[in-house]
Amino acid sequence: MKRTLLIVTTILTSLLISSCAPKKVYDEIYGYSIDENLEDVTPLQDNYRNYYEIFVRSFADSNGDGIGDLNGVREKLDYIKDLGFTGIWLMPINTSHSYHKYDVDNYYEIDPSYGTVDDLKNLISDAHDKGIKVILDLVLNHSSLYTNEFNLASASYNKHINGQILNDEENKYYDYYSFFKTQDDPNAKGKKLYKHPKYNFYYEGNFSSDMPEFNLTSPYVQEDIKSITKYYLDMGIDGFRLDAVIYYFMNNTSENIKFLSWLNSYIKSVKEDAYIVGEAWTGEQIIKQYYESGIDSFFYFPGSTAYSSSFYLNSTNLDGNMADTYYEGLSDLIDVSNNGIPAPFLDNHDMSRYTRASSKELTKFYYGLLSMSNGTTFTYYGDEIGISGTVPPDQNARTSIKWGEDDNKYDTVQLSGITQENYPFGTVKENIEDANSILNYYKKANYLRNKFASISRGNISLSKFDKDRGLLIISKSYLDEKIDIAINFNETDNIIITSSDINDEKEVVGQLIVDNSKYIGELNDGTIILPPYSIAIFK
Repeated sequence: MKRTLLIVTTILTSLLISSCAPKKVYDEIYGYSIDENLEDVTPLQDNYRNYYEIFVRSFADSNGDGIGDLNGVREKLDYIKDLGFTGIWLMPINTSHSYHKYDVDNYYEIDPSYGTVDDLKNLISDAHDKGIKVILDLVLNHSSLYTNEFNLASASYNKHINGQILNDEENKYYDYYSFFKTQDDPNAKGKKLYKHPKYNFYYEGNFSSDMPEFNLTSPYVQEDIKSITKYYLDMGIDGFRLDAVIYYFMNNTSENIKFLSWLNSYIKSVKEDAYIVGEAWTGEQIIKQYYESGIDSFFYFPGSTAYSSSFYLNSTNLDGNMADTYYEGLSDLIDVSNNGIPAPFLDNHDMSRYTRASSKELTKFYYGLLSMSNGTTFTYYGDEIGISGTVPPDQNARTSIKWGEDDNKYDTVQLSGITQENYPFGTVKENIEDANSILNYYKKANYLRNKFASISRGNISLSKFDKDRGLLIISKSYLDEKIDIAINFNETDNIIITSSDINDEKEVVGQLIVDNSKYIGELNDGTIILPPYSIAIFK
């Protein structure tokens, strides 16, 4: 192996970040530090990206009213870019009666507490200038109970079932929502029905009585969906996150896929390179079927830390004896994506945060494993500073970021209903100033994803699994780039990598270390030392 002496790294500007090696050239345990030759990186401009999910209400307050807003997100774009994220997913921002806003009152209005349409346009423009794409949460299975459409549709349906003649507008709306004359209608099997508060019939509301389900077979609903999506695409939005797609047609996978295929075709006809990711919270084989719709991505829920079977969790068990679970998980992730773009993630707004408050090292390592995964990764805001919270209630997954700036600038008032406010690893400012922080680990991990295209896009193969040492080496190739990723899954022990593990002609070109008091080094005989929970990229 080639020896390169590192005179250490401390670059913490946009995408120029610290290597994990301390400021030393030689140590009797680790040998010589390895020079990664870090330089600024321009990521490939496609839909393989690092997305950052933002609950606007709890992110950054720009006007001092205690509520996060779109201008707050805009003013933190440099922060987001510096972390290495190349995409933003905005959770629902439309007018709504709820804190979470998944019950939309008006799809064309921005909730005034968040800002205005012009604020959204300015955010999109500034994000694009920084190479960041913006996608919106799009809730199509249901609306709020308080929309003009629901009121008109209810009155029209009531006239329809009572045999009254409908005018043209009423004919358009009487089947706009999923209504049923009786609670035991055979077409309502498996659906949750509620008695209409005003009329003598029922409506479908699988999530809540405040969220009536649309009838997605209605041509008028479909025309309105086309209008809504075109409105935001024309504004500059880069795509959508589709909420709860398995509920479009309850318990009917084939109809859901058919509708998604129609939706995908329309959106791509408006914007060819639009990116769409769907939420299909279900098992692997069903997710794989959903990819047949042509939608770019579906979240890989089986890998998330909400599941005890998560390959990110299980691969770290028993000091690396189950490290091959990680490779198997990556293989399943790619297979399930069915020639689409895999969408792995650790946590989101519907589940407990993944942070391990008792172990900064393990918290970092989980993210390191995510960052070495194929596809487009999704990261929940605040995970980069190790916010922790357990659901239920859901509000516990929506706690405010603590920025740590003077006079609590940008900090938001916590949501009502939160029962936990856990910041075991400090504020953003404290994380930025600590070279060994979770935030700076995230920055380095995303830097490597952006630098080596084969990490997210490459064909994979297993080069080595050594159960006794807890060593896993995965090869990835994309176009003319070929890399090996060597991972030490052992919590406490160093691993020595010899020429029998990695080809002599390869050298370390990237590294992630969970403890900056240690580093990946090279001994005089050319062997490489991997500290516990470390990741080395060879090329």
